Amino acid sequence: FESAGGSQTVQLTATVDWTVENPSSWVTVVPMQGEPSKEVQTVNVTVEANNDVERTATVTFKQVDGTLTAKLTVNQKYYLPDIQNSDVKAVSDNVNTKKYQRFRLSGVVKSLKSDGSFNLVDETGSIPVAGLNASEQPYGTDGGALDNVKERYTVTVVGYRVDDGGKAQLKYAFLEKVTEYSEPDPNTAATKSFPYTADYKAAENGVIVNNQVFPYAFDALWSWSSNTGWQASGNKNDVDYTTETTLYTEKVDLKNAEKPILVFEHIVGRTFVNMDVAKEQTSVWVRKEGGEWNKLAITFSYPDELGEQTVSEDIKLDAYLGSVVQFAFKYTSEEGKSAGIWQILKVEVKKNEEPTQPDNSTGTEDYDKPGWDWNK
Repeated sequence: FESAGGSQTVQLTATVDWTVENPSSWVTVVPMQGEPSKEVQTVNVTVEANNDVERTATVTFKQVDGTLTAKLTVNQKYYLPDIQNSDVKAVSDNVNTKKYQRFRLSGVVKSLKSDGSFNLVDETGSIPVAGLNASEQPYGTDGGALDNVKERYTVTVVGYRVDDGGKAQLKYAFLEKVTEYSEPDPNTAATKSFPYTADYKAAENGVIVNNQVFPYAFDALWSWSSNTGWQASGNKNDVDYTTETTLYTEKVDLKNAEKPILVFEHIVGRTFVNMDVAKEQTSVWVRKEGGEWNKLAITFSYPDELGEQTVSEDIKLDAYLGSVVQFAFKYTSEEGKSAGIWQILKVEVKKNEEPTQPDNSTGTEDYDKPGWDWNK
């Protein structure tokens, strides 16, 4: 029988009085008894719809007050529920799911092995996937490696939740969709008005992270929290990796700006070998919207000691007046060289409040004038 159930007829030849023994509540036999006859007797067997695994029942036709028997085996296929759209946590927690319930999950491929197994990671967690089939296959068909599935690709898969040593995994799965990994485009950052403040300990503030050298050991090279702001590191589990990654700010419109300057607060971590290495591995860049990136001179923006929170020098942006600008904080590290931590805490683009003399000069001229204040 199919899982939907139904009725079929059985032809019975019985020359003795007979009755039916049927222990299964989901099977109905009509009639349940009969008299001797040389003619073929028709028996109707009805099966209820199945909503779980395949099942088998045995119906026994027995001689009344005798030993003659005939057995009828009734098989019904398993019920295959509709595919359920879900997430990793919901599937992992669903310990009472039906055996043949299929789940559709989307996430990123992590820790891909040569046999095609990997961890599927979404915003709710991670679940092992025991390989993939290229198309849907019967339950129990193991998947393997697919050439078009690679580390960090985003995939949509459909499979069954199976316990492996008490832990959930997705098995007998097939691939529905795959999207190649690509780094986000800094051009898509939002444009903000002048003056501009991004307090990275208060919020992420619309940054875009682009990784140029991104070892598979990492889920991210820049990470954010309210305790650290935006933080970059090339160290994972006490191993230093070669990395290159850039954090792009939102764009700032300087069309109506007056004396614009860039000021940022940062921490150069004690995990750097020394300050000279820190200066080699951290840098700040600027560009006009859609233009080339230019490295900024920030020699005086580093602290005297590693680990100190520091406010940068005032970086003048007069050359960018009338334009929309964007800033980039670039971090690199090298294998075998202590990969330091760099924290960006705050970025401001504001008016330069540089004090001026009564004649509006900046106080750099080397002569005395009436009303001159040498403290300015």
